[in-house]
Amino acid sequence: MIETVHEGVDERISENTSPLEGAKATSPTGTFGPKPFEWFSYSPKYAVLDVISRISKRYNVTESPANIPLPPGSLSSFTGTANDTEFGLFVYPNSTAAREAMEYVVETLRENGFQQGGGGGAFWERGNESYTVFYTYERYFYVLFVARIAGGSAEERTARLSEFVWSVITVGPSPGKVLGLFLPLKVIEGNWSEGRGLGFSGYLEALEGTVEGTNVSAVFLVYRPREGRDVYLQLKKAFLDNGWVEREYVNTYTRNPAGHLMTSDYFEANGSGVYIELADVAGMERLTLLFGDESEIKETVRELRGWGDPTKGLSVEGNGLPRGTFRPVSERGVRPETVISMVLDDLRKDFNITTDFVDIPEVPAAAGYTGRTGDVEFMLLVYPNATAYLTALDELTEKLLAEGWERTDDGREPYARTFARDSDTLTAFVQYRYNHYLAIIVKKPKYSTSDFFWHVVSTGGASPGELLSFSKLRNDVKPWNWTAEQGLRFNGYIYKLEGNVSSGGARAVVLFYPHDLGREVYLQLKKAFLETGWAEGDYVKLPSHDERRHLVANDLFEKNGKAVYIEISTYRDMDVLILLYGDKLGVKTSARAMWK
Repeated sequence: MIETVHEGVDERISENTSPLEGAKATSPTGTFGPKPFEWFSYSPKYAVLDVISRISKRYNVTESPANIPLPPGSLSSFTGTANDTEFGLFVYPNSTAAREAMEYVVETLRENGFQQGGGGGAFWERGNESYTVFYTYERYFYVLFVARIAGGSAEERTARLSEFVWSVITVGPSPGKVLGLFLPLKVIEGNWSEGRGLGFSGYLEALEGTVEGTNVSAVFLVYRPREGRDVYLQLKKAFLDNGWVEREYVNTYTRNPAGHLMTSDYFEANGSGVYIELADVAGMERLTLLFGDESEIKETVRELRGWGDPTKGLSVEGNGLPRGTFRPVSERGVRPETVISMVLDDLRKDFNITTDFVDIPEVPAAAGYTGRTGDVEFMLLVYPNATAYLTALDELTEKLLAEGWERTDDGREPYARTFARDSDTLTAFVQYRYNHYLAIIVKKPKYSTSDFFWHVVSTGGASPGELLSFSKLRNDVKPWNWTAEQGLRFNGYIYKLEGNVSSGGARAVVLFYPHDLGREVYLQLKKAFLETGWAEGDYVKLPSHDERRHLVANDLFEKNGKAVYIEISTYRDMDVLILLYGDKLGVKTSARAMWK
């Protein structure tokens, strides 16, 4: 055993057990589940309140004790009456718990002499009493519904209960549809994971068995937003820790009306393959785990694909880092012209704005607008990223100085500049808005009382500097444009920071992209590294989230004594892509430093 200590991080690397050197792998065991629910985000009481709100539109609802069986273990509950119907709502974390609670109620009814009536098995009758018992998906939980009615004939009671039921049920996305309508594979159900020592918890719905027509064992699990990725990261670490290695990129990008792929990994060991995938489907996270023969796994994965592969046509080369250009293939959700329109719509609520020529030098932009309000002349310009804005700002500065303007700012804020000439002032600033950078250039008399500029600034988004406030990156990454030297080129980003990381010494590039577009670049990078001889056999353990950022996926590749770490996480309405390059221990140290 060789022990190496690097900048306070104790890393032990065995000479004989490195998965990249062909050590025999074992299957991971244990229970995989998300961290405890963050109830402030997904409170079970809201599921109850939503159902009561719908019932109250048609019935007079009063909270009170109800003469109905009360199932145990609910996270939140409500009992009361709706006109002459007694009912109860009981919230459970997943379909399994809700089904068990329903079976408890049904068994209680049987023990008290109730027999199953019509209505597809959801109705129970005894004498002049009728019950309905069923569960339904509601706001990231399952709600068990128990209702009792008395009096009248059995047919009348069934009709009244049926009408009441329709005030409870909603039509829309559900975990059942994620594993049914939106799953392009047919699964013959069976419980194989337990025999392998694998367990899962915290899910909303699960489907387990064998993919029809194959020997591929499969588990599909539906989780609440951000909880699926927590389980995905646990699974990935477990396979890597047990000697499985990723050497091949399996083209799996799925984009369809129901959702899209978030990340995936394909591992091999001992002649077998394992595929894990995390997808966003109908606002929920679906985790896929496939076990089986290598060729069968790949064929099964192809059936999961949709369209819009961001790696199609990717061309890279190089013996070290892959050389090529990496850019999103999808367009930003908001076009530059639309940014101008939305900003003007907001401004016109408070200012009388007229479109007009202005006495401000023109500079290139993706979209622009010039106008006046009172004694203010202004220009709105849209740019794809901060780099493009700074280039335009330098050109604007040069033109203003040539026209006799004097620069009056101290230069400490790189994204803002002020100028003066005679009795006029001019201010230039930029903000992140709607997946773009919006430059605001305002010219007005020195003694103008207009608050137009400050109104625009105060109602806008973050400045480029604020985008780095989730970490100490701005201080920890020493600027150096190293990617160009290596032939790594990036386009389509919002903001870029690159250089050397003080902690660990790795080279780093940090790129901000509009939501979902950074993942496309991440998949391109992953494919490029795997197809140029890099392999993944180790893992950098990081928290799944902090107060601002949520980790989606990360990879640690090795080749010829060097290591590369890539990570994709979400931050506000953006994706953050991080690439680190250097020696392995330095890269792992730098990766951890990014989350301090």
